[in-house]
Amino acid sequence: MPYLESNLINGYMEAFSMGFAALRLREPTDVVRNAEVEYDATAQTYAVRYMNERYHVDCLAGHVARMAPEGPASAGITAGVLILHYLLHAVKRPLSGRMISFREVRGVSGYFPTFRKRAILPLQESFKDTPDALIKSGLALGGEIAGYGDASTTLHIFPLVPVTYVVWKGDEEIPSSAAILFDETITSYLPGEDIVLAASFGTYALMKRAKG
Repeated sequence: MPYLESNLINGYMEAFSMGFAALRLREPTDVVRNAEVEYDATAQTYAVRYMNERYHVDCLAGHVARMAPEGPASAGITAGVLILHYLLHAVKRPLSGRMISFREVRGVSGYFPTFRKRAILPLQESFKDTPDALIKSGLALGGEIAGYGDASTTLHIFPLVPVTYVVWKGDEEIPSSAAILFDETITSYLPGEDIVLAASFGTYALMKRAKG
């Protein structure tokens, strides 16, 4: 296990470095337009809304930081990679409003077991008995109430990446369940592995908020 964890960390660190190297080669006006972010040409810094908070991506320092009221705080490697990949991958398309399941997303079928383990099952276990807590947590994170299941909320993981979290309580005959839905344009903004990461980070944020 330590060997696998070390490989995973090393993989994210490499992706982080490669992400910055690629971003420095991009035309900032294209990134701003496609990802709906801001750019400070003097500081060479992008400002990104992620999970309803403001993050700065410093191309000079190679650093991603959350702009907290008490001062900047490191985003961490995995969140940093996700933010970088959003900036690099985004090709702007109007959101359609048509929500699809993970299984309907093109080219991600191989990721479904990981998606279920990291995003759906924790969501289901955390909110199956308290669906109202899902809505309260979503609103506290800047999300919106959605019209699915016994309770649902839509979080804007990024400006153009809405993700909807749904739970059903179940009863004596039908077990509880959960689902996570995406706008059908999702692959215009994140590649498959990062869709899993974004959805799971949303689940963890909802769980953390529910626990207070």
